[in-house]
Amino acid sequence: MATNIKAKKKKGSYDNKLIKWIAIGLAALVAIIVAAIIIVNVSGSYVAKAGTEKIYTFEFEYFLSQAIYEEYNAEFDNFEGKPEDYDSLSDEDKNKIIDQFFDDARQEKIKAAALEKARVFKAEYALAVKNGYKLTSKQKTTVKANVDSYYNYYRNMGLSDDMAKYYLTGGTGMTLSEYKKWVIEQSAIENYKAALKEGYNVTADDIQKKYDEDPDDYRTLSARVFKFDLPTMPTDKNGAAVKPDSEDTADKTAYQDHMTKLENYVKVAEQMKAAFDAGEKYTLYDYDYSTLTPKKETDEEGNETDKDKIVAENATFEELCTSVSKWSSASSNKGIVSINHSNSSGVEEIDEFVLRVQWNSDRTGFVVTAAPAEEGDNTETDSASSSSTDGSDVTATGSETETTGETTGEAAAKVKPSDIEIIKVTDANGVLTALYLVRVEDITDIGTAPEEGEELNSIQSSIKSTLLEEKAVAELEEKVAAAGNKYALRKVKDKLISNIMKEQF
Repeated sequence: MATNIKAKKKKGSYDNKLIKWIAIGLAALVAIIVAAIIIVNVSGSYVAKAGTEKIYTFEFEYFLSQAIYEEYNAEFDNFEGKPEDYDSLSDEDKNKIIDQFFDDARQEKIKAAALEKARVFKAEYALAVKNGYKLTSKQKTTVKANVDSYYNYYRNMGLSDDMAKYYLTGGTGMTLSEYKKWVIEQSAIENYKAALKEGYNVTADDIQKKYDEDPDDYRTLSARVFKFDLPTMPTDKNGAAVKPDSEDTADKTAYQDHMTKLENYVKVAEQMKAAFDAGEKYTLYDYDYSTLTPKKETDEEGNETDKDKIVAENATFEELCTSVSKWSSASSNKGIVSINHSNSSGVEEIDEFVLRVQWNSDRTGFVVTAAPAEEGDNTETDSASSSSTDGSDVTATGSETETTGETTGEAAAKVKPSDIEIIKVTDANGVLTALYLVRVEDITDIGTAPEEGEELNSIQSSIKSTLLEEKAVAELEEKVAAAGNKYALRKVKDKLISNIMKEQF
């Protein structure tokens, strides 16, 4: 959701929505894959001081969870002790590897990172207070009332006391009183940052440069997906999937028949693609996929007739995606899925294709960039060839209908959807397990730079807000650094911290 960065706040003001923002932020940061944080907090205790500001135990535990998450997210995939078949291991075996990952040296690194994060947080709060952004008594009362309101909301949903607190505080283990204190301090920092942002200038070039660093962080592609209802691999007498090298004649025949069916599903997919890319409609028959011949209709007595059985007659791609497809959003959203770096289709191969699609030069259609052989090899053409994912440079243009492209910042134009891409998903043995037809129909991106006095669109506003936030965070960090030892760690309670670390690891 875009932030209205033009709305100015009065000094020391407090945004009611901040509680929800913090709860969401905390929830994201503590969604540690390793395990849930075990809280050993003693109410009112503190682990150290940043200057004269106490770093309370619950605050350290929060930053500890954040540091653990960041370390895991950044380093675990490259951990030399992580086997290639990690994802297929049992939970017990995974936990053993995770324990190896979080060795003593890494725990010390995480502890230091958590203490530093907590120190900077308390220093920033002290600076906010010093500069007049401490919440007033009235604002603090509002904060506390809002926290109670959200807590009661969760309770009224039927959640237990513990679960209501869990969702409200993002699973950090904070008590309500601790969470209220957290929100109050965070609010003061946010108000201070809002004041700092008033002095920054973000240009259209700044916005475009940020967007160009990774467009898929901001743009959203709308793709329509058709999913085939593939048969599952037949099983042997023991219930295991049949194998191609089986010595049992029946199993071998079943395997070969299954592979023939899969090949015929691909042939139908190719027929559908050819028809829709040519701007035609398509009649889908109810096939016997062993022979790729249509089944026959039956009369009232159950006898076969000469009439072929039809699943959908003279249908558009949209109609098939709505009425026949096995895609999850087929009936509710006509097979449309929105994809960017933050929003996946749930199928990696679909995401990989869709994110390679770009506007053509006049924004009337789409081009598909080549799947790079190496990182950074991302070649693009703007021709009239058919779309493909074999690594060649192609474009995707014609289709049976035109849609209105949301070219933000300009007049809406008639846009041709991309050509259809056949997406195949296979197992470790190369056997087809899922088959999709995918067509990109719209891209909502940064658009063109606004004219003087023209409002920013939502993506431009979002990027501007991001840049302002980065500038404010950087300036606050500089102010903390410039303070020298004023906010240095003091009175560090090593024993208490050690106990917290032991409980965690």
